Amino acid sequence: MNTITDIISWVLGGDASRQICVTKWQVPANGLLLLVVIGLFSAVAHAATPTSNTPQYQSLASLHETARRFLQLQIPPESGTSQEIHLGRLDSRLRLGFCEAELQAFVPAGSRLQGKLTVGVQCPGEKPWTVYIPANIRVFGDVLTTSRPISRGDTITRADIIARRQEISTLSHGYYRQSGEVIGKLAVRSLPAGTPLTPRMLKARLLVHRGDDVTILANTGFLQVRSKGKALQNAALGERITVRNTRSKRVIEGIAIKAGTVQVHM
Repeated sequence: MNTITDIISWVLGGDASRQICVTKWQVPANGLLLLVVIGLFSAVAHAATPTSNTPQYQSLASLHETARRFLQLQIPPESGTSQEIHLGRLDSRLRLGFCEAELQAFVPAGSRLQGKLTVGVQCPGEKPWTVYIPANIRVFGDVLTTSRPISRGDTITRADIIARRQEISTLSHGYYRQSGEVIGKLAVRSLPAGTPLTPRMLKARLLVHRGDDVTILANTGFLQVRSKGKALQNAALGERITVRNTRSKRVIEGIAIKAGTVQVHM
């Protein structure tokens, strides 16, 4: 086996002289001859090796995409609001086997879909795994804020408020969006300009004060009976209050409906 024909015949089998015609000027040096043989072996080996496009590990990008898509579907749409979803980074050294099944995402029971939370992504396949991704959902909307400084005890007027775009996901004590909800209420403390108004900052103006003489309206079907009474406590609009009927001395409970008037249902 010392000629090109012998070597190729040994590699390919059969009568190499019928397959390749070798002339004197085509005979390479020993080094080049070796490369030719190695190349033939490589081609045969490559053709015999099966190829696969299935990745070995699950990409981190697919985990983020699954979590983001899940959160976008879970956030309830609210008129006039917008959301920003921020997902935390995963360790680049994380190696999770490629999941043949469709990835599934979830949030722990009781999670609030605002602010900081954790999203789980799991593989339900034959070799299951679960990974948790930190997330932050920021929700923005127009809320009522003070347009100028407000002193304690001041009555809120239309000139005192203005709607501004705020991150409402951080307003854990609530907020107002309609001017009718705050106009006429009293500030329970001093408020700087630009303060988002919350229910803790305001209280309703009292319609009835303890000791006031009040009119009691008693509805009995189609009949309305008026009587005099004495307020036993303070009450704002819609609040429940106890009063004593001046004539019968009976103590009854009603609702303050306007200044000096309490309505009871018989």
